[in-house]
Amino acid sequence: MTKIPKVTVHGRFQPPLHVNHWEYIKRGFDRAEHVILLITNPFNDELFETTASWRSDPTNNPFTYEERVEMFTKFFTAMGIDKKRYNFRPFNIKDSASFADLDPKVPNLVNVYSEWSEKKLDSFREHELSVVELRQPKSCPVSGTLIREIIKQYSSEPEKLKTKLLDAGFMPEAIPGLLSVLKAKHNK
Repeated sequence: MTKIPKVTVHGRFQPPLHVNHWEYIKRGFDRAEHVILLITNPFNDELFETTASWRSDPTNNPFTYEERVEMFTKFFTAMGIDKKRYNFRPFNIKDSASFADLDPKVPNLVNVYSEWSEKKLDSFREHELSVVELRQPKSCPVSGTLIREIIKQYSSEPEKLKTKLLDAGFMPEAIPGLLSVLKAKHNK
């Protein structure tokens, strides 16, 4: 398949990166020479969304935008993905101005698997942006809530944390970035 120049993928990624996150993002890398990762709820200030009420709960958003970028960068390095192939942007999916800042010529991958993801698809289309609609089912029953609970419970026990995260569907290559961010948070 000939790759297009650029594509966006988006998500809250709290935290990055479990198996389903990677499968979605990998679709972007498979389709395009360059992937723009739009990190939603970047500053934990997005408006409440009834179809995704958990998104605005501070306990479900333990990592800053910068910390998520750091984790992704370390993951992509571990996966052998050249830094020239990606960049990051904060993206408030509840704010029309964020959509207005997107390049209308760059397709946006939107994976639709829930009522909330249907709403996101509609938002991209309402803003007249190019959309590549995916109907990619989750390959693994991964729970971001479970992963966040594991991090809270085992953050001071790195070996146990690694084992629990892997069992929960976290990408092994993402663990060093997560541990680095957790260590920095602990040392603040």
